[in-house]
Amino acid sequence: MFADDAFYSLPLLAVYLITVLVVLAAMGVGLYLGHRYIRHAGTEREPSIGSAVTATLGLLAFLLAFTFNMTADRYNQRKALLLSEVNALHTTYLHTDFLRQADRAPVRLLLEEYIELRDFNPAVDGVSPEGLERSVAIHNELWAIVDRHIADNYSAGYLRQFVEPLTEVINYHNSRVVIGLEYRIPGPIWIALYFLTALAMLAIGFQFGVSRSGSLQVSITLALTFATVIVLIADLDRATEGVIIIEQRPMAELKLLIRQKPVIP
Repeated sequence: MFADDAFYSLPLLAVYLITVLVVLAAMGVGLYLGHRYIRHAGTEREPSIGSAVTATLGLLAFLLAFTFNMTADRYNQRKALLLSEVNALHTTYLHTDFLRQADRAPVRLLLEEYIELRDFNPAVDGVSPEGLERSVAIHNELWAIVDRHIADNYSAGYLRQFVEPLTEVINYHNSRVVIGLEYRIPGPIWIALYFLTALAMLAIGFQFGVSRSGSLQVSITLALTFATVIVLIADLDRATEGVIIIEQRPMAELKLLIRQKPVIP
């Protein structure tokens, strides 16, 4: 969808600045309309205005909480998938002993290369299409070795001990790609979030206008507050950008652990 692509093409700093401008502009328009209303009507209907502002802010708070929970759940899923993949890779590496002796070393080399591909800093290195393609190619090479074992009538009990964790590795790869890189907050939710934010700020500005209260400091404080919450949600929603990035230390520790193991043919 165009809204998705347009939003995710913006850096987080731009999202923050745009949100501040949206809030300030909406409050400015509301303040102008409130002053104009007082000049023409000459009366103030504070109870009805206050109720409208409260209802609008309540809806905005609900949408913010809903969106934050959505991104926080997916962030926790990414963390869990990373740890699960590390465990599956370690198990697969150890279970190479169940393969034929001639295939153990090549399989271990492929797994070491695979772990090397998975050990990267998302904020610095990003996720390259070449790395994803090579990961899938390693899956295919490992499965081809399994097929050779099957063709040679190798012991099904031994082979199962290797195939089961290898299948988990492949599944976790697919899950991490989809949840980390493809699942995002839909564009219509972002549009609704900004629309309700602008509407709520417009109502607050209107209330300030009719009550002849409010100040520049209050407006800036509100703008920075809402912008911080929205950019926090956007940060959680992006797996390879921002300051809230899942630490890849478990994968780095696995790579170090395997490097320290003696090579047993």
